[in-house]
Amino acid sequence: MILLVSLLVLPAAGLLAWGIISVATWSRRPHLEATLAPYTVGLRLRSEVEPEVFGNPEFVKSPILRRAIEAVADIATRRGLMAVVEAKIDQADLPVRPAEALFLYLVVAVIGGALGLLLGNFFWGIVSLAALLVVPWVALGTLAIRRTRAFVAQLPDMLQLLGTTLRSGFSILQGLDTVAVQLPDPTGKEMRHVVAEARLGRPLSSALDEVAQRVRSEDFEWVVSAIGIQREVGGNLAELLDIVADTMNARSRLRQEAHTLTAEGRIGAIVISLLPVGIGLFVYSVNPTYLSPLFHTGTGKLMFYSCLGLALAGMVWLRRIVKIEI
Repeated sequence: MILLVSLLVLPAAGLLAWGIISVATWSRRPHLEATLAPYTVGLRLRSEVEPEVFGNPEFVKSPILRRAIEAVADIATRRGLMAVVEAKIDQADLPVRPAEALFLYLVVAVIGGALGLLLGNFFWGIVSLAALLVVPWVALGTLAIRRTRAFVAQLPDMLQLLGTTLRSGFSILQGLDTVAVQLPDPTGKEMRHVVAEARLGRPLSSALDEVAQRVRSEDFEWVVSAIGIQREVGGNLAELLDIVADTMNARSRLRQEAHTLTAEGRIGAIVISLLPVGIGLFVYSVNPTYLSPLFHTGTGKLMFYSCLGLALAGMVWLRRIVKIEI
């Protein structure tokens, strides 16, 4: 068994080290970013343009690693997983390629599970593998949600600034150019992409729709719909944007009030979730033999894992109860 695990761990560790060294030593300027540099918003020097990893075809130079990454990408594409990974990475705005990220994720999971199996036992191997499979997805989802919330928080300021520029006599594209320059990221960066694509000939509505899909913001979808309707039927877009901004501010205040009112329920859910764990650790530290039947007998193991599953289900249920969608 140890020989088999070693045969699995050593090649995977070599591939992981090779990939990390390739990432660390990569310093070439992306070809796509260099091509689009003349169309970027604002007076930015070429040396100040932020690098984008996805535009560099020489990120992985090793033929072996490239073939391995292409094989993983092909399998993930056939299973429909590549689209999910790409959407999450775009939403989180991480400067990595989906195929390379998925390959590194699988290598780390295999190495972690094999090391857990080698250094511990079958149980710790499964636990290590499960943790390394779940934690990156949770971290990626957290980064994506955090960026979406930051984008939504900047939407009222964006709409007010855009409405002001429209009342001053500027066009919608010039207004978005002003928003891209004046507002910080993530709104500024997304609007820079929209303006750059519009200057290259892409329809403005299509570029805005892509931003709405990437950031996964329902509020911004309303803005895109309002702009699309106004461009088709006409009307005062500045006044319409002011109404949408006021609606978003009212929803934000209502959301904060609901968050305050549910604070007691959320704290109670946290206490109820952590209380069994705290009591179990206390009892185990005072009298370890008292809990030994839970880990050394069949009935005890069944009860322990059943209670653990019920506790996790209860945590999810309590979280859904205290979470109010507005």
